[in-house]
Amino acid sequence: MNKQLNPRQIKTIQNFWTWFQDNEQAIYNACKLEIKKEEVFFHIQRNLNYVSKRLEIIIYEVPNQVNKLHIMITALGYKKLFPKVITLGDTAPKLEHFTIHTFIKPLTPDNKHVLPTFISIAMQQVFIKLEDYNTATKKVVMIIYVPEALEKFNLSFLLYFILGEVNYKKHIKEVNFKPLPKNTNGLLSISELPEFIDYLAKINYSRKLKIFFE
Repeated sequence: MNKQLNPRQIKTIQNFWTWFQDNEQAIYNACKLEIKKEEVFFHIQRNLNYVSKRLEIIIYEVPNQVNKLHIMITALGYKKLFPKVITLGDTAPKLEHFTIHTFIKPLTPDNKHVLPTFISIAMQQVFIKLEDYNTATKKVVMIIYVPEALEKFNLSFLLYFILGEVNYKKHIKEVNFKPLPKNTNGLLSISELPEFIDYLAKINYSRKLKIFFE
């Protein structure tokens, strides 16, 4: 994690931000107005791939910030990429239309106001069921139940924004998405997940624990 980047890697990151800054208005128009959206996002990913093909960039709106978009740069918990994410954050230019964030952090009262809008909505409507828990690896297998109204959204990053990318990689083995049933008895609200995972990590599998997976 403390590995220093070489000059060539740093230059590649600087080139990415130079390109992004030069094309900021076009990127903003693609996100807000969907003008040449597919083409613009292709070039964003292409330029980010020069830094690393395993990094992800998420561009999103947050409630009550109509004229500003947020950019999350994440390594999805892969520690070998952390130096690149840190450098991307440290060298990011001041942008007119975007606010830059690095590393998806666990949800707390202090950062709840900058959650992506679709994540804030999903947290109120999405339920989960834990299918399995490995006490040796401390990892869970779960089902996420999504209401029909949210099926149009890409919820693949939902758990990352709730748990944080480090905790996601540490505790989540497998996630499956299913339609939300009419009867939600026995299901957990997804907002309860961080507390429940903390609870699981502190106990061993037993008859008491088994009831959560039945």
